[in-house]
Amino acid sequence: MNLQIMPQQWRKNGIAYLVAVILIVSLLIGGLSASPLVTSAADAQPAGIEIELKLGSDTALVNGKEIKVQGMYETKGVTMIPVRVLMKAFELNIQFFNSAHEKSFTLNSKSYRDYSAYVKLGALEAQVGGKVVKLPQPAVEKQGSLMVPLRVFAESLEAVVKLDRKNKTIRITRAADILVDGKHRIGSSKDSWSIAAPLYNPSEPTAISWYGFETHPGAWNWSGSLNANPNASFTVTIWTDDGGKPLTEDESLEQLKKQIHTSWFTIQKRTLKTSDGSFVGFVAGHNEPFSVTYSQFWILRLPEKTYYIEIFIGNGSVEKHTWVADQLLPTFRASFDDKDANSKDVTLIKQHATN
Repeated sequence: MNLQIMPQQWRKNGIAYLVAVILIVSLLIGGLSASPLVTSAADAQPAGIEIELKLGSDTALVNGKEIKVQGMYETKGVTMIPVRVLMKAFELNIQFFNSAHEKSFTLNSKSYRDYSAYVKLGALEAQVGGKVVKLPQPAVEKQGSLMVPLRVFAESLEAVVKLDRKNKTIRITRAADILVDGKHRIGSSKDSWSIAAPLYNPSEPTAISWYGFETHPGAWNWSGSLNANPNASFTVTIWTDDGGKPLTEDESLEQLKKQIHTSWFTIQKRTLKTSDGSFVGFVAGHNEPFSVTYSQFWILRLPEKTYYIEIFIGNGSVEKHTWVADQLLPTFRASFDDKDANSKDVTLIKQHATN
């Protein structure tokens, strides 16, 4: 923020006070914007998806940002929209296939929600989620842009379509994909940590299984899911060690690798900020007989303690691991508030379970 104060334009009385107030406000605003603080679990939750298109317009609003697109149009009563809009809003990867006989493409989700589609240009059928779907109009290429029937593809992405005929606009919306509870936290008063609890999963038999269990002394494990869906699950394990002097990023990674089996190999290195410091970590791969399994490992080194976190999604892609970490890790605290009624102490849960 650039504030230009020109004293000659003001009367002398009150100038000093005005300048002081402006400087204080500027410092506050700058400090808040630069701070990595995350004040609650809800802060890490993503916003929902919203697309707005207007008939004949070469721009679209995707989550509040304007992008250039091939304009949507109608043909035989069917609205056709650019695939690029769906890719941008719903985090989809695209892959093209071009042979002498046909042109086609696939769409796959980069977020934690599974989605896949296989589409042939000019065909009246497509495969979506492994099922054959009839199309009211075939996908086509128009001026270098791929166009698909609006309602079929928007609804296959579990979005809601609303048409404003008067203004010739269409809104496509979908609620946010949430992994963590914006209110409850899990933590350990003994080891001084807490993190956002997963959304409540009605299929979990007891609160104890919801809040996790101790796999090894001091190592706590629990499961989470996307939108409380038991079919889209992941597991989290947290354990601690002695703290010490600050480590460089490379030193942190070396320390982290000592904690895991040597069969894991690094795919992608990352850092993520929390209110207590930056986690250093990587997505790792493990060769299975017919595939590669991915997991991710993180370390936060503080003077008092060193914290380790593993997030496991089975065969989830690298992009899905990134997506989960971006929601979960910023909610971590190197402390536990035993006065917060919404914070569940895993140590006490263990005691209740054994009594």
